Amino acid sequence: MAAGYQLGIEIGGTKLQLAIGRGDGDLRALERQRVDPAQGARGILERIEHAYPRLLEQSGVERREIKAAGVGFGGPVDHARGMTLRSFQVAGWENFPLAAWIHERLGIERVVVENDADAAGLAEALLGAGQGVSPLLYSNVGSGIGGALVIDGRIYRGSGWGSLEIGHLLVPDPRPGCSGMVELEQIASGWAIGRQARAAAAAMTADQQAEWDVLKHAGGHPSQVTAMTVAHAASLGDITALAILANARSAVSFALTQAITLLAPRRIVLGGGVSLIPDDLWLEPIRHAVATNAFPPFRGTFDILAAQFGEEVVIHGALLLNPAHSLI
Repeated sequence: MAAGYQLGIEIGGTKLQLAIGRGDGDLRALERQRVDPAQGARGILERIEHAYPRLLEQSGVERREIKAAGVGFGGPVDHARGMTLRSFQVAGWENFPLAAWIHERLGIERVVVENDADAAGLAEALLGAGQGVSPLLYSNVGSGIGGALVIDGRIYRGSGWGSLEIGHLLVPDPRPGCSGMVELEQIASGWAIGRQARAAAAAMTADQQAEWDVLKHAGGHPSQVTAMTVAHAASLGDITALAILANARSAVSFALTQAITLLAPRRIVLGGGVSLIPDDLWLEPIRHAVATNAFPPFRGTFDILAAQFGEEVVIHGALLLNPAHSLI
């Protein structure tokens, strides 16, 4: 284990997390915030700068004890130069020198910037549901959808700027009346699930809206509809909510079967906010569909598990990105 503490940061489409730890699965302190994508990258950077002193105070760790920082970023990155290339949810991250910014503003000498799914996959491979298993295919389904392949404890990066962009695979559009192919994120991400529910609400009469469980759980405000409000209504047997989740599961299952054909992983771990939906509405049907439709010679050679670290999976991976660990 590396001497001293590390700062871990997760930057997502709607979520920001900062933590202090040693990369051993325990957190000395954690701060989680919701962010407004409309404020862009600048708003998130301001939140990081303001949160860091509070996090140090909460942890009882002094600045001089923070030896490195790791960032799990929600989008493609240039790992070698510590730059974000873009975000598909938040404007302002194009070719941004994030490692240099953290070094300058927070005073941390060594900074590693990695895609959030890669960081999460590393955490699950080394500390979580994928321990002792290789290759490990990880996919996070949250505000966006990403993936990671970890082979013998090392992140596979393809030609250098990332790989396993599962969310951008083309899948058959499962929505009624639709045909052709569509990106997975457009059907199964948290934002896509919420968007489908809001579209369904817009097609209802005022009386139907007043009785719809999705809107009831969102306090009657369509803007507050999320994947979790849809899941809540689905758990009550709401037909429309069940259909929206079925579309998302169908698309995820199709994407995973294609990934299995190409990569033949030993284990698949599913994380991200959407994967916190109860197992009977998410993980179990996906597991069954993938097992049924996978390339026949590969059936029975893999299993599918939920991420062990839940919402904190990226932050644990970010703490493992300390160069002193020599993991990647």
